[in-house]
Formats: sequence, structure tokens, C-alpha cells
Amino acid sequence: MKKIIVLGLLAIASAFAQMNTITQTTLSAASVAGQGVYQVTSATGISGATNFGTAQSMLYIIDPGSRKGESVLVVSVTGTTVVAQPTSGGQGQAHVSGAIVLIGLPNWFNAYDPNGACTAATTYVTPWVNTATGNQWLCSTLTLTWVPGWQNITAPAGVTTAVASVAGATLPSGPIFHMTGTNAITSFTLPVGFAGGPFCIIPDAAYTTTATNNIGTASTGVANKVQCWQYDVKNAKFYSSY
Repeated sequence: MKKIIVLGLLAIASAFAQMNTITQTTLSAASVAGQGVYQVTSATGISGATNFGTAQSMLYIIDPGSRKGESVLVVSVTGTTVVAQPTSGGQGQAHVSGAIVLIGLPNWFNAYDPNGACTAATTYVTPWVNTATGNQWLCSTLTLTWVPGWQNITAPAGVTTAVASVAGATLPSGPIFHMTGTNAITSFTLPVGFAGGPFCIIPDAAYTTTATNNIGTASTGVANKVQCWQYDVKNAKFYSSY
């Protein structure tokens, strides 16, 4: 397989004013170790290498329940079949059907954690993914600091952007956040980078959930009483702490 040249793997965030967003799809079939072929649910945003061998897309594949994934550089895309090679230079790992696939340019992924203050407007990429450890980080619009993202247990949780309850599907903004409003939530949209585990809500008002779609518990949030939701990968449902 032709060696891929990666340009600009490291980017200096302060030099950019526009935030880039990593996107997500899933594997539609299990991948076999060493073959470098991945069937994805959607190939939107995934590009193959240029004629000069420069990687256009990088994928970070996380199996459900795992903290750390595998980085692969895309060689070619045909329909929803992606050929890629591991950045480690090895044979590549096997992954289960349904594994999370994060999509971005190679320099959107990092091998170190961010630190210090941050602002959403000047953050180079979100979420920040440290491919060396699996740590994900989010820039909190409330504290203006980096807080742990999904599957990141290396630092105390920090609140992310407040979320308004939606009479329908609601997207969690991070592992812990405030919920405003009283609408009846009928499902939780899986956030980019989420591969299982819990998230917790600090209700600002008595919102409700219905036991429909991927929510397994009908509940009523109590203002100022933390409610946590655990994702069951097998049943693909969230269950509440009360």
C-alpha cells in the first residue's frame, strides 16, 4: 500500500479564528485486523489521498465501551467502502460493527492534551481528541476552560454549554451540563465521540423524559438535583438514576 504523507499534523490553535468540527459515522460491518478495509454507514466528509499521496482524511475508530480508539489515514473511498492504513504503521486492529468513526483532517487530531483557558471562537477544533491516550476535551463556554469530554476520566468533570430541553430529540453538550426548560424529551442524540458510559444533568427546571426511542426510563428531573443517565450498549438505551 502506498505510503501516505501527512502534512501539518500539528496545528497551533491560536493561529486560527475559525473552529473546525469533527464529524461522526459508524462502521456498518465489522472490520478484520490487517485488511485495512472499513465499511461505513456514511462516507460524507471522508476523502481519499491525493495523487501526491497526501492524506485528505483521518478516521479515529472507537469500539463501544472503549476509551481509546485507533487512528487510520484514508487511502481511497468507493461508495461506503474506505481503504485506510493505521498511523501506527502496524497491521491495524479489528473493530466491531457499530463502532464510532470520527472524521476529520489529519491535523484536527492531536497526540497531547490542551491546557489553560479557551474560547469557542478561537478553538481550532472540537472535540479535541488526543489519539495517544483516547482523552477527549471540550472548551466550556461557561468556565472558558478545557473540561473532560466523552470517556475522559483523567480530570474532574466540568459543566459544558447549557442545553434547552426539546420536545423531541435532545443533544447532550458534554458529560455534565445544566438543562433548561420543561419540555418532554423523547430521545437523546448521541454526541460526537460518545462511545458509551454516563452523562449527568443538573436540572434548572422540572423537565421530563418519556420511555421511547433510546430512552429506557420515564422520569421527571428535579430542579437542582443531579440526574445521571447510563447508556446500555446492548439495548442501545439510556437509563436514569431516578
